[in-house]
Amino acid sequence: MNNNAGLHQQLNEDIFRILFRESPTPIALYVGKTMEIRIANKAMTDIWGKGDDVIGHNYFDLLPEFEEPGFHAILSNVYDNGTAYKWKEQRVDLMVNDKLEEFYFNFIFKPLHNDDGKVWGVLNTATDVTELVNTRKKLVESEQRAQFALQAAELGTWDLNPRLQTATWDDRCKELCGFRKDDEIKYDDLLKFVHPEDEQRLRTAVMQAYDPVSNGNYDIIVRTVDDTGHLKYWIHLKGRAYFNDNHEPIRFAGTVQDITREILDKQEQQKLIALIDKTADVVAVGSMDGSVTYINKTAYTILGIGSTKEALKPGVEYFADHEADKVNNEINPAVQQYGKWEGEMHYRHFKTGENIPVYVNCFRIDDPLNGLPIGMASVARDLRPEKAARNEQYKLLSLINHTSDFVSLSNLDGNVTYVNTAGRKMLGIKGANEHRRHNSEYLMPDELDKLRDKVNPILMKHGKWSGEVLYRHFQTGEAIPVYGTTMLVYDAVTGLPQGRASIARDLRREIADKKALTDSERLLKNITNASPTVLWMADAQGNITYVNQTWVDWTGIKYEDNMGAGWINALLEEDRTRAGEKFLADLNARRFYEVDFRITRRDGEIRWCIATGNPQYNEQGEFTGYIGACTDVTDKTLAESEVKLRNRELNNQIRQFEFVTGFMPVQLWTARTDGQVDYFNQRAVDYFGAQANEIAASWLNAIHPDDRDACVEAWNYAVNTGNVYQCEFRLKDKDQNYKWHLSRALPFIIDGKIIKWFGTNTDIDEQKQLQRQKDDFLGIASHELKTPVTSIKAYAQVLGAMLTKEGEQKKAEMVLRMDAQINRLTNLIGDLLDVTKINSGRLQFNKIWFDFNETLQETVEDLQHTTQKHKLIQNFTPTGRIYSDKDRVSQVITNLITNAIKYSPHTDTIIINTRRENNEVIVCVQDFGIGIPEDKKDRVFEQFYRVSGNKQHTFPGLGLGLYISSEIIKREGGRMWVNSIEGKGSTFCFALPVDDTNSYSPVG
Repeated sequence: MNNNAGLHQQLNEDIFRILFRESPTPIALYVGKTMEIRIANKAMTDIWGKGDDVIGHNYFDLLPEFEEPGFHAILSNVYDNGTAYKWKEQRVDLMVNDKLEEFYFNFIFKPLHNDDGKVWGVLNTATDVTELVNTRKKLVESEQRAQFALQAAELGTWDLNPRLQTATWDDRCKELCGFRKDDEIKYDDLLKFVHPEDEQRLRTAVMQAYDPVSNGNYDIIVRTVDDTGHLKYWIHLKGRAYFNDNHEPIRFAGTVQDITREILDKQEQQKLIALIDKTADVVAVGSMDGSVTYINKTAYTILGIGSTKEALKPGVEYFADHEADKVNNEINPAVQQYGKWEGEMHYRHFKTGENIPVYVNCFRIDDPLNGLPIGMASVARDLRPEKAARNEQYKLLSLINHTSDFVSLSNLDGNVTYVNTAGRKMLGIKGANEHRRHNSEYLMPDELDKLRDKVNPILMKHGKWSGEVLYRHFQTGEAIPVYGTTMLVYDAVTGLPQGRASIARDLRREIADKKALTDSERLLKNITNASPTVLWMADAQGNITYVNQTWVDWTGIKYEDNMGAGWINALLEEDRTRAGEKFLADLNARRFYEVDFRITRRDGEIRWCIATGNPQYNEQGEFTGYIGACTDVTDKTLAESEVKLRNRELNNQIRQFEFVTGFMPVQLWTARTDGQVDYFNQRAVDYFGAQANEIAASWLNAIHPDDRDACVEAWNYAVNTGNVYQCEFRLKDKDQNYKWHLSRALPFIIDGKIIKWFGTNTDIDEQKQLQRQKDDFLGIASHELKTPVTSIKAYAQVLGAMLTKEGEQKKAEMVLRMDAQINRLTNLIGDLLDVTKINSGRLQFNKIWFDFNETLQETVEDLQHTTQKHKLIQNFTPTGRIYSDKDRVSQVITNLITNAIKYSPHTDTIIINTRRENNEVIVCVQDFGIGIPEDKKDRVFEQFYRVSGNKQHTFPGLGLGLYISSEIIKREGGRMWVNSIEGKGSTFCFALPVDDTNSYSPVG
């Protein structure tokens, strides 16, 4: 029985071993702590790389190489702890057909327990998962290749589930759509960074893709923005929606591509095309067979092209008929073979057939990748303006050749290349090339130092030199005095000097005429000086230019001190104003002048005189001034003179009264306290051509629409406040003509209550026109005076230097006084120019940053050198830098200080204060002179206004300085004012704004 049991057990073990050995699954049994191998089928021994003789061997000793991967430790742990262990996808390298290959197994180590629960062995099985691992690897590799392809194409991918509202985006998609790589994308945030202008269009495209009719196609270009709303990318979204059987979208997936560079390139291309279209030249592009494929907009205008269809034709048809052979046989072959051709050709106007001369630059366009020709292009410049300019240049040369002055051209080295006909005649140049010599040979030898040391340095520094010089006659050697101007001629394109041009006026006739005039004046002076009657002359401005010796003997005043307005100082102070005003009135009216006055002779006797003057005119009928006489009438009966004087004064008063009353035909009107006009006089009735009651009801309609609102506002303000009403407006008369009127009204007040308004409308239309004419005249006159005054100053300086050199100090001093008067005249002309610029709105300002106190100090120090009597005291506090016109500010300061000096002759101190206050810099100039009456302070800043009185008239001037200064300060955004006490002095101040918040104070 036992034997049978034993046999049965042995049979079972054999069967068990056979099953283990033949099993395709690797199986092994390890027994005991030492892991003795009891069973190991071939599938397992193949994994180990062993034969059948492994049975009975210790696992650890047999397979020491498995200790590193951790098999030994795992087996010991399973045996000791009785816990199974699984090892997935472990790589094992096996020899297959003599070739080592990779295999992957899932190993299971299971402990075997006896009836007592103790572990007696470990069952080791293995499952071949090589194919599964390799398949997974291939999938990963495929994914990696796909991802690499997407990355190489810079594509991002997105996958949306519309039903579950989930989103799966790769990193590239997140980046292009405005998100960070680590952001978790929520379905509701998908459009967070889409440009607001593109959002609705994107929503519409998505909804169309969700519509099964569209087959789910989705293709759109949109912009994305960053957190600040600025453009980040242009992206191209392309994908498709997938639907279930119910035509519901279940998946929406696709790609996203960055096309920012492409869009920007396209925009740049559009800019380039716009640039080409707007260039002044004709630009065309064509194929290699010569057909035009593009031509710019300029060509449409120049060539008269009507449409794009008309423009796209063979290039040869753009040219004039006689140019066709040249295009086909020369230009096209040259471009195709050599890559370019340029030269002058003639285009044909499409509509008129006109031949248009052009300079054409043709060139071949090659493919940048393979270098093969892909087309041709041309740029053509219209030569008509150049040819017209060349014709004008020919006319100019003809004009130069026929001028009476010497004209020459030379290169930068001074070698003369051209002399006109007048120049050749003046210098005796005969041969065709005799003029080709250095410009130094045109001058007298004594002038060469001047040419080297003065003319050339000034010319090269300033580009121009003018002055007198002695030319040399080529044949006779005669010295020819000329007034010459030499200037550099600059290249119009580069701006670099390319030669010299000289113009010279022969002075021989002028010098002879001046000598004859001087001799004549000397003779006339001798004759007039012998006259017992005073003789005098004045220019067109009323300045005395000559008095004879008789006047000098009478008054004891030096000749030069009588010039200009100096003569009036010889009159008694009581007669000066009357005589001066009478002279100016007759001067302005261009009428005969007669006035009586008293003078104090050099012996102290007061004498009565009568001065008369006749207006003078030149050949052109232009007024040139006065020639007059002055007679001593003291010996006449004093009673007769007294009666005559009284009668004259009475007659003057009567004439003034008659003038005033005759000048009063203005429109008179009255209004109620509520502002309603209730009366117009006959003058208004005549002007409007309507009854007074009709005018009162509708007078506002007669005011020009552009002036009406301001007029009504001013009138309402006056009615509400009781202030004086004043307004200028254009008023329509009965003939429907608008004329300028000045309307003024005053309230009639009794016991502090307004009873009535009385007003006038004065016709100032002619005054307005005269004002414009006066401004035009002042601008023209002052500009025209500037050049001759500059010449007179130059002559005076030369004459003073000559007299000083000859030892004629007294005469030189007289010339210096004349130079001072010229300077004064120059300043007056400058003031007149500034006035005209102010009135015409052309006064320019060049603003810079500068240190205010430093500029003020420089100006004060310069002015201190001009006065020995007055001390200019600087009382400055820090003001910092301001942004203004430095020269204009200096001009204002100079005017205020010179005024302070002029009007404080009996004091010796001028105080200049500066301070900074309430974002303003403030300057005050204080004098201790004659002061200004309280009722005149507000008028000192008016144009041509000068304070009148017993003292003020003794100070010269036009009354423009303060007006100009106040206008400069106004236009700089500042303000100017004066504080004054008559007899104690004045303080003139101005303030300029300083904006600290926007200021920029550069260093240096």
